[in-house]
Amino acid sequence: MRKMRKVLTAAAVLCALSGCAGKKEAPKDPAPAASEAKTENKDQKDEKEKPENEKLFTCLISEAPAGVPFTDLTWTGFERIADEYGADVKLIEALDKAEYSEQIRAMAEMGANPIYTMFDTINEVAVELAPEYPDTMFCLIDSSLDTKYDNVANVYVDSLEPAFVSGFVAAKTTESGTIGWIGSLDIPVINRFRDAYLAGANYGNPDVVVQTAYVGDDSDTVKAGEQTKIMVSQGADIIFQTANLAGLGVIQGCSDAGIKCIGVDEWQGDVDDCVFWSSLTDINGAVFDSFTAYKEGNFAAGKTNYGIETQSAIYDERDYDKLPDDVKSQLDELLEAVKSGSLDMESLLK
Repeated sequence: MRKMRKVLTAAAVLCALSGCAGKKEAPKDPAPAASEAKTENKDQKDEKEKPENEKLFTCLISEAPAGVPFTDLTWTGFERIADEYGADVKLIEALDKAEYSEQIRAMAEMGANPIYTMFDTINEVAVELAPEYPDTMFCLIDSSLDTKYDNVANVYVDSLEPAFVSGFVAAKTTESGTIGWIGSLDIPVINRFRDAYLAGANYGNPDVVVQTAYVGDDSDTVKAGEQTKIMVSQGADIIFQTANLAGLGVIQGCSDAGIKCIGVDEWQGDVDDCVFWSSLTDINGAVFDSFTAYKEGNFAAGKTNYGIETQSAIYDERDYDKLPDDVKSQLDELLEAVKSGSLDMESLLK
């Protein structure tokens, strides 16, 4: 349910999802095996300083190719790493499970550090291989796995905060008193958005009615548009979509009906004017910040949630600036409560 493309590009992205995108192959001449190349004691790795003239090199290994919204969004973080630090960056499209181990080993032996892997089918392999490469840092993206080794970090962007805030804003700006949410599939990662949105709406106004529905597919824009029409007919004047490519159909349906829509993952105000708010998943910022920490010798193993406390973006200032002053004030109070610890969003989930 990641970044939506404009309707004119949907077909191209669907092609990428069906395997039309080219596959980047692993390097043909990997470095010697870790058992031969690694001679330092694991306990000394944190004290080893990178030579000043050593080129920074990092990579992203993903089962989803370029052209898939979340992959593209994540990759912008690597582009920033290249631009600001002069690092070499590489995207590895591991589209076959049989490639996962091979690609991770090849990158480790070529000196990529950290190695970023995305989605748990690949992340599981990275965790298994991590002990073989103690001097290589591994960063897991979009993962629920236990990072049990000192060289493994979980770069985590929880949808709780941005979706909760989206529900709060919707409850404060609805005119009909009825708002909606449309997700792609009935799965935990999508339901996390739903539950946080419901909690945020209830926190903003307990009397607001929230309708929910699933498309049943993450790329069917036609069915998503039909779900939107039904929700509009039931009185919803704001709909939050977390429906991946199908979300384009939700946005189009909201535009046709003349109601407001909330986008997801990155700012979607450029998709259609009906998108007045976007629930940001700052995974690109999290990638850049985690790489910066590694570069500065502050690699943090374990799970780090990039959200309000880390000053990661959960909404776009362009949307915030357009809110009524009273809603801005109330939103500011909510965010301060989260920062101070007086508001625990998780405890409000049903």
